[in-house]
Amino acid sequence: MEEVLFELKNVKKVYRVGEVYVPALRDVSLKVERGAFIAIVGRSGSGKSTLLHILGCLDKPTEGDFYLDGENILEASENRLASIRNRKIGFVFQQFNLLPRMTALENVETPCIYAGVKRRERIERARKVLKKVGLEEERFFHYPSQLSGGQRQKVAIARALINDPAIILADEPTGSLDSRSGDEILKIFQRLNEEGRTIILVTHEQYVAEYAGRIIRLKDGYIEDEK
Repeated sequence: MEEVLFELKNVKKVYRVGEVYVPALRDVSLKVERGAFIAIVGRSGSGKSTLLHILGCLDKPTEGDFYLDGENILEASENRLASIRNRKIGFVFQQFNLLPRMTALENVETPCIYAGVKRRERIERARKVLKKVGLEEERFFHYPSQLSGGQRQKVAIARALINDPAIILADEPTGSLDSRSGDEILKIFQRLNEEGRTIILVTHEQYVAEYAGRIIRLKDGYIEDEK
């Protein structure tokens, strides 16, 4: 029997905008097994990014239950949530979120600083993961503005990997890339999944979703279907 990593039960998320309450998720129940590769698909406003943020412990449900690795996340303190995010989860975003005044190597090192890793080990780890994602060594000391979109996303993935998380969450990771670079990035995710990491990515592109082993389709905050 496969081990359940994420479990959501009847999760609802409502945002307040002024005097208006906006439902983003409506009664979502979901189980994700360890080692899965899942794509969450839906149009803008379907709730897919909200769901990813909850899975990533960046946000909490308004109602419902959420367990990660058997731990009740709704009872976790902010310090505990920060520790989970730093050690268990790697995040990858559409716009890369790289620091413009840091080199590729320095950007990748950053999470290690918060984890208290010494400088020599940080550099060694950063070099290793940059090579793992296929960034050319001569690019390690380039700034984000000197890199292509695909290269920047490789740096972002390397940064997500630096603390060796078991989980990678990616929000529209190919949305700013051409199709060739996008395919290269998706193949990196496939390799990471083959190594045993759990991959969950959000996309509105069907061809991107096809790289995953399981596709969950959201509509208006509900799970419409999955395959």
